[in-house]
Parts: sequence; structure tokens; C-alpha cells
Amino acid sequence: MSTPAMAKRDDSSPNLESSVRSALSLPAIHVLGDFVMKPGSGLAEREIPDYELLFFPEGTGTVYRIGGREHVLRQPCFIVTRPGETHSYRYDRQEPTRHLFVHFGLRGLPPATLPLLLPDGPSIIPYEGEFLVTLMKRILVTAHVSPERLQERGGLLLLTLLAEIHGLCEDGPKSREAVKLPPQIEKALSVIDQAIPAPISVEELAQEAGWTPEHLSRSFVRHLGVTPKEAITRRRIELACQLLLHSQRSVKEIAFEVGFADQNYFSRVFKATKAVTATEYRNKNYHPRYADLASVTGGESLYPPNRVFFGERFMDEITRGGRP
Repeated sequence: MSTPAMAKRDDSSPNLESSVRSALSLPAIHVLGDFVMKPGSGLAEREIPDYELLFFPEGTGTVYRIGGREHVLRQPCFIVTRPGETHSYRYDRQEPTRHLFVHFGLRGLPPATLPLLLPDGPSIIPYEGEFLVTLMKRILVTAHVSPERLQERGGLLLLTLLAEIHGLCEDGPKSREAVKLPPQIEKALSVIDQAIPAPISVEELAQEAGWTPEHLSRSFVRHLGVTPKEAITRRRIELACQLLLHSQRSVKEIAFEVGFADQNYFSRVFKATKAVTATEYRNKNYHPRYADLASVTGGESLYPPNRVFFGERFMDEITRGGRP
């Protein structure tokens, strides 16, 4: 049982994240998001005042131009853009292009601490694993569910992510292969994307993947942190989020369209997942600029793509309707 003295000591003790921040200079996150851009769109040549880390989860015909050279992003990759580097993007002309991004500053962290960020560091780092992507998604999830903790928790995650990407550059392609998902899980995720909004059971998913339902469930939890049933439900909610932003359909119509047979059940699941009702989500997140974004039909995430989150400052490009 706690004594008053113990309680007082606990109240005055800094939490782990504050202790880490006092010991480290963590990156300052400015703005971050997950966008899916329409085919043929792009970003004109520009320079930015801070650092940007992007991840393209799929290889496409997107062209990244930097230093007078064009690079076609044919495989999943991270891109590091440094302050003052002139660059541009021309997204794939045929298919929507998804990318996750984080703009950040270094505070008191010397760039030499992370050679990845030095001017002569690499701009494009191919990556087809899951671990580093999970770190980046976790930063976005933190911004979505706990924005007040973004700088502490998100900053620590970002520092870890940058260090791991630097290690990836030093270790070479061998380390990328070690973190790839088992092909059975990749297959299961693909089946989920193709099946939704139609019903699909864990048994059917396991049969498609070639595993028993029990082994599939254990593997999902080990590699993704969720069960197959949770992954299916979250994918339905993701699709519902996109329809709430991209269409004028009623909540009831959207519930049926993403595979829920009962609107009340959909409403309970949506609020349990997003902490707001579907109507509140639409009212809070809709913005006319989303008309320039493509609807999302694939990918597994804990938050909806086509979201932008802000850290310590508001970027002018956003107010003009562009991506930072």
C-alpha cells in the first residue's frame, strides 16, 4: 500500500519520455502526414527550410528530381531531403501514389550525430521491410491519438528511425531482407484488401495463406501486433474514413458499403477505433483540398491515410492547399 511519502515521490518523478528528452536533443517534428496523390499530379521545384523524411510504400513511376538528376522510384524507398536542396516530384501518371512524410528540425542535435542528414548523405534509400515502416507509422499514430505527446514520444521514435535508416545504409541490402514479412502474411494482407468490403473469415484467410487459423493468428500478432480479425475490421474502418472524406454518402450508406450489416454496430466499432463518431470524424477532418487527393483502396494502417498532422508550427504550403 502506498504511503503519502511514496505518493509524493511518485508525483515528483519525471516520466520516462521527459527523462529521455532531458538527456537527448530530440528532433522537433513540424508537420507530418500520409497522402495518396492522384495520377499525374506533382510538386513543383522547391526548397524547404527543414528536413523531410518520406516513405513510398510501393514502387511506381513517380519521378524524384534532385541535384539536376531524375530518379524513377521503381521500388519502395525512403527519401531524405535536407534544407536548401532543390527538388521536385512528378507522381505516377497511371496509378495513385501514396507516401508518408515527416518534416522536422534538429533543435540542438548536431547533424554529424546522424551522418544520414549531412549534405553528402544519401537521398534515396530502397527498403522493402516492415520494421522501419512500423516506426514511421507509429509516429503518425501518436500524432493522431496523442498529439500532446508528439514531440516527446514522436521525437524519440523519429530519432530511432533515422538511426536505423543510417544503419541500413551502412549494412547494405542484406539487412533489408531480414525484416521482410513472411510471404503468408503478405498474402493474407493482400487477400484482405481484395476481399473488402465482402465478408471474409479468419478461416478463409488462413486457407488462402496456406496456414492454419491458429498459426496465422499467432503470426499476425507477432509481426503486426493485431489479430487477423482486428486487421480486417481496421481495414473496413479505414475505407469508411476515406468515404467520409471523399463522398457525400450518409453514414448508414457508408457502413453498408464497407461491409457492416448493421449501422449501430458500425457506429460502435468506429467510435471504439477512432474515439469519435463517424459524423464527428467527417466534420472534424473534411477539407476542400482533399478533392485533389486520390481515394485509398489498399494498405494496412492504424490511422486513415490522406491525413496531415501539425507539430510546433503551421506550414505556409498547407494554407495554400499544397503538401509541405
